[in-house]
Amino acid sequence: MKLKSLALATAAVLFAVPAFAEDLVLSIGARGYGPAVERNLERFAKANPDIKIEWNKVSDVPGETRKLYVTSLTAKSPTPDVYAVDVIWAGEFAKRGWLQPLNGLLPDTAIAAFNPSLVSAATVDGKVYALPLYADGIHFFYRSDLLQKYGLAVPKTWEEVVADSKVIADGEKNPQFYGFVSMWAKIEGLYMNWLAFANGNGGGMFDANGKLAVNQPANVKATQFMVDMLDKGVAPESILSMKPDDARTLFQQGRAAFLMVQDFVYAPLAAPDSPVAGKFDFTRVPYFDGHPDAKSTTMGGWFLGINPNSQHKEAAAKFLDFFTAYDQQLAAAVEDNRAPTIPAVYKDPTMAKAEVLAKFGADFDFGVVRPSAEAGSNYPKVSEIMQIEITNALHKQKTVEQALNDAQSQIEAVLAQ
Repeated sequence: MKLKSLALATAAVLFAVPAFAEDLVLSIGARGYGPAVERNLERFAKANPDIKIEWNKVSDVPGETRKLYVTSLTAKSPTPDVYAVDVIWAGEFAKRGWLQPLNGLLPDTAIAAFNPSLVSAATVDGKVYALPLYADGIHFFYRSDLLQKYGLAVPKTWEEVVADSKVIADGEKNPQFYGFVSMWAKIEGLYMNWLAFANGNGGGMFDANGKLAVNQPANVKATQFMVDMLDKGVAPESILSMKPDDARTLFQQGRAAFLMVQDFVYAPLAAPDSPVAGKFDFTRVPYFDGHPDAKSTTMGGWFLGINPNSQHKEAAAKFLDFFTAYDQQLAAAVEDNRAPTIPAVYKDPTMAKAEVLAKFGADFDFGVVRPSAEAGSNYPKVSEIMQIEITNALHKQKTVEQALNDAQSQIEAVLAQ
């Protein structure tokens, strides 16, 4: 009897302690996705009590996180099971075998719900290796008060931007006032700018057959237009050394009609003490005459992927699907101001509480991503080449044709390695 009682008591204790069928480790920074991480973990735990998630709070500094991942993945560590990757890492990580293909683990309908341009950044040889979690991108900001003052509509084309800049600058009669400012220093932002101009003219890094075509006529014309904006005084010479906050500051001081940088500048521009608060708005990045459907809004963002060495791939896929799903993205948008990567979320009535974010989402319908999926581990070299040669053209150290021809040959050599 005593033995039987002891066995029953032991069993009662065992069943009283929750047993987790599987343990997963999630690696993502605490700041990037904000309170949404904690909230999503709590919701997932309630819906899936048999799966335990450990949150490994990695650095929000991309370079530091990347080094940590590379060390772990090179060693084929089974953890983290699910981890966050920058948009420009996804292609490289996929080609190095550091991300698990999601096709088969997730329904095709689930993958198809996401912004196709963003998904393309994590697609290699027809397989999708990560899902976009939240997005950002460059947008076209304008002084709404000045457009109204001079009877001008919001410009849709680059040709209109130049014409409107002249009207406003002539009317303001201020030698320190400019039409257009942006981030044209030799940084990643310059390459993002160039992609916006090139794609806005029906061009881009590749032709319709997927062949590298940096020096195609559409790109030459778009790049020459950038040079001409300097020559005509539409953009100041100082734009060649401007980073995002430099351009934002000049616009915020009331010294420019148009600004093209990332969406993070909205908050300081709209702050109560901002000189342009209530006097500006934004729209999609312009296109060139004849290309109204051009994908001209260069996007970035962060993705979630699965470690191919994980011992719990199916559970990881279940968690990934939950974490990036419609309901979680809607909550992150409304409560945390994180831009969703599922276009349908922007049409949800609840998004009325996040009006500015919903407008950003409309711009993402015209999104284009950097060619990191095609370039893989060579992407940093490709970006550096483009930054150098675009800079050479803008500084007139080379003709536009020569700069893009040189970029074409250099990138061909890099991709052939």
